[in-house]
Amino acid sequence: MKKTRFSLTALTIVLILFAGCTKEKTTSTTTATSTSKSAEQVVAVQAAKKTSETKYGTYDEDDFDESYDEKTATKIELKDSNSEIDGSGASEKDNVLSITAGGTYILSGSYNGQIKISANDETVHLVLNNVMITNDSSSAIYVEQAGKVITTLADGTKNKLSDGSDYTFASANETEPDAAFFSKDDLTINGAGALEVNGNYSNGIRSKDDLVITNGKLTVTAKNNAIKGKDSVSIEGGTFSLNTTEGDGIQANNSTEAEKGWIAIDGGTFAIQSGNDGIQAETNLSIANADINIKTADGYETQSADSTASYKGLKASNNIVIDDGSFTLNTADDAIHANAAVTLNNGTFTLASGDDGIHADTDLVINNGKIAVNNSYEGLEGATVTINEGDIIVNASDDGINAAGGSSGEASEEGQFGADSFGQPGGGGDSTKFIEINGGTTYVNADGDGIDSNGDVRMTNGTLIVNGPTDNGNAALDYDGTFTMDGGTLAASGSAGMAMSASDTSSQAALSLYFDETQKAGTLINIKNAAGDTVISFAPQKDFSHLAISSSNLKVGEAITVSTGGKDSGTEKNGVYTNGTYSNGTELTKISINDILTSVDQSGTEVSGGQMGGGPGGQPPQ
Repeated sequence: MKKTRFSLTALTIVLILFAGCTKEKTTSTTTATSTSKSAEQVVAVQAAKKTSETKYGTYDEDDFDESYDEKTATKIELKDSNSEIDGSGASEKDNVLSITAGGTYILSGSYNGQIKISANDETVHLVLNNVMITNDSSSAIYVEQAGKVITTLADGTKNKLSDGSDYTFASANETEPDAAFFSKDDLTINGAGALEVNGNYSNGIRSKDDLVITNGKLTVTAKNNAIKGKDSVSIEGGTFSLNTTEGDGIQANNSTEAEKGWIAIDGGTFAIQSGNDGIQAETNLSIANADINIKTADGYETQSADSTASYKGLKASNNIVIDDGSFTLNTADDAIHANAAVTLNNGTFTLASGDDGIHADTDLVINNGKIAVNNSYEGLEGATVTINEGDIIVNASDDGINAAGGSSGEASEEGQFGADSFGQPGGGGDSTKFIEINGGTTYVNADGDGIDSNGDVRMTNGTLIVNGPTDNGNAALDYDGTFTMDGGTLAASGSAGMAMSASDTSSQAALSLYFDETQKAGTLINIKNAAGDTVISFAPQKDFSHLAISSSNLKVGEAITVSTGGKDSGTEKNGVYTNGTYSNGTELTKISINDILTSVDQSGTEVSGGQMGGGPGGQPPQ
């Protein structure tokens, strides 16, 4: 058996960035730890980013060996009666073709029966060369015992395995085999051919040890799981079309041994339609590079779902690490979900979820990538959320980015799968919970709170644009601790009833601007400094009565001019115009920026009182 490369601990959240053996048998191992945010930890996470050559799976050299010697191999031409066997190690009786010794076996033809392998601890190399095997009462291929079975799909061939919807067991206590292709020991699939598997009873392909796939075109339709490896699943390449009625597309389910139950995907193209989770690992899920398209149930538009079941896209009970690739996930439940940490180092993500877009019970870290959460209940969620770089768009019917909390409303206001496990928002602030933005461009369109932190928010660089709620029960910015603005650009619009801006503990100036009346979506607001240079031109995409603005061009001790309407010749992205000239607007007011936080109404009159709930557009502070 292969040695897995994951290590877990019950006391700390460790992101295991490990490498298996490449075809040349080189090994590279890097470990990074993500806990609370400090400058040193951010650097450590960034330094741990992987290249596309990184391999997370565990492979042996023979996993990649697709060659075979026809002269020395045992050749078997399958027939429903009296199959032709040329060589040693195989025999047939009562529609069971038994392989009892190690070696290479080349199979061709059609067969109504079972290929059964019982070869002690020897390696069996099974070559499928245009075979069709159907067994109405059990597995089509059953590996009862072997050191390892390597199954090669001969180049240019089409192969098919099917089982029946009802198995016949020797006793009522038996429950296995339970897959069209079932192995009790290590199983490898390689080769440039095609394999179609129909798992009518339960699973399609299942190994009770380690499952390795390095090549092939696999089409699996299963009642339960399409591809399942108990101890681990390592996929180096291949093309996969997986369809399940009740189960997962790919699953590793060893929950009793901490070093096992992981899935590693180093390459491949995947199209998955699953009755439950798309890809589900009992421990860690690590992806170096892949093209993955997943739909669970009826996608984010699923109307009725079992609230006790799971319909997530990418799911792990511990950590998820993704280095690169393309991911299109349309899911009834969370698109990406980890019970520990999620780390995205790069890649393109197009997500639509009936619940959370990306959820981590502990740390959600985005180091780079292009992420579009087109539909969600809550967009990005974790006990902590750190964005170091990337181009991010979040659309949410509740909170856009949430640090440490599910909905605080009634059950009917929560996502259809209920509140998240790390609990509800509290009062007073929790400094261990935070949202941190260190770079990139983040756009949020939320009907609940745009940015919601049970603790702090801090921003050092990048651009954050928020189109927040239109109702006064939520706000574009909502935090229980402080919002420290030390760099970057902030433009947040929304209702005024619960409005907040950056904290006065920031080093960069911020403006909190209240309007007398609700402004229509698309109304252009331009702010110029004393030199006549544009600080920001911003046209919120929803109705708004409050703006929170911060920029390095907003200086304490200077006066600014606020204008409305007109036009800007610059390049527009998410409502913000850059590198252009503003003209033909109507001057609204002149404001003196006398403090780090300036809070005024549209006439320039200071708005007194604390943040959350104040100003002409909401409930005026007393």
